[in-house]
Amino acid sequence: MPGAASAQPPPSWYECAVARRGGRRRPAQFSRTDRVGELVREVVASELERIGDERLEMVTVTDVVVDGSLEHAAVYYSAMQAESEGRLDEVPEALEELRWRIQQVVNREVRLRKTPQIEFRPDDVLASALRVEEILRQLDDDES
Repeated sequence: MPGAASAQPPPSWYECAVARRGGRRRPAQFSRTDRVGELVREVVASELERIGDERLEMVTVTDVVVDGSLEHAAVYYSAMQAESEGRLDEVPEALEELRWRIQQVVNREVRLRKTPQIEFRPDDVLASALRVEEILRQLDDDES
């Protein structure tokens, strides 16, 4: 018949999306530990901001690394202002004093069967990067 659309045969059963159970699944872009770590980072950072302890001004939560069993979380922080003012010893003391309070907030906000126990660790990456930049600047000045 002229003008009629040519009929194509129906797809075979293995080409139908309905025939497969569950359809196609995309692989997860991030692992579960990464997602939990990001959630813990957000909760800890907002709680530190809410507490308002003057010893923790300008403390930044840079990363959270959660182990595979979701039992422990290392919370990395940077305190550049405290370091420049010579008050770097106050930050770990303040974080340790407030650790249980922050842990309670993490337990309440993170909806898991078992929430990771947090431990605060200083993040030396930024300080190392600034040191390397300073060395490179000195080398550049020496060559000039």
